[in-house]
Amino acid sequence: MQRKYSKNTLGEARNYYSENPLGNWSPVKLFKGKEVILIGSGPGASAHRKAIELYIKDSKPLVVALNAQSAIDNDLIDVRIACHPVRLMTDCESLNKLSQPLITPASILPSNVLDFISSIELLDYGMGIQDTSHVYKETHCILSNPLVISYALAVASSGKAKQLLLAGFDGYSADDPRRLENDMIFEKHQSVASAVPILAVTPTLYHIESTSIYAL
Repeated sequence: MQRKYSKNTLGEARNYYSENPLGNWSPVKLFKGKEVILIGSGPGASAHRKAIELYIKDSKPLVVALNAQSAIDNDLIDVRIACHPVRLMTDCESLNKLSQPLITPASILPSNVLDFISSIELLDYGMGIQDTSHVYKETHCILSNPLVISYALAVASSGKAKQLLLAGFDGYSADDPRRLENDMIFEKHQSVASAVPILAVTPTLYHIESTSIYAL
């Protein structure tokens, strides 16, 4: 199920992020030249779980999961990614039970959030929020929103991944107010010169290139 955040929640999250973000980890170390599959929380990931897992076993891409979601076998996931402080606190118990390192803007997270995830290996890729175009740098990014999909796109792009496959990014119907916001995320991503190419491999309503996981 895709989690819904209110405008107030998103607005509060902005307060955590500086306009001059910090970060001490470069995604290049993990992502450079690799095909990456990003596992989202939409129903498509669970519906096509067997095909996704078979593709991972056969093609061996770098497997990144958003937050603590478990749509596929946990043993197939290489690393997790999260940035929203409210979601981190919600998922802290689950994240602490999982084995993967966590890519997160650790340098600017509140101490109480860091305390909750202190047992996890943190890969600190910085994140700042400004009402501007998205900027992807070696150890940090500047985004227009604090949503994890924007952060994940920045990480993969900064890491110079070869391609980013999206599984479980079903999108929202045209009458859902989140539809426009999420379409803007992909538009802003694709306007960045260093943006990683993206390809949805499960059904999606987003305005992005897509194929079927069964055709790969």
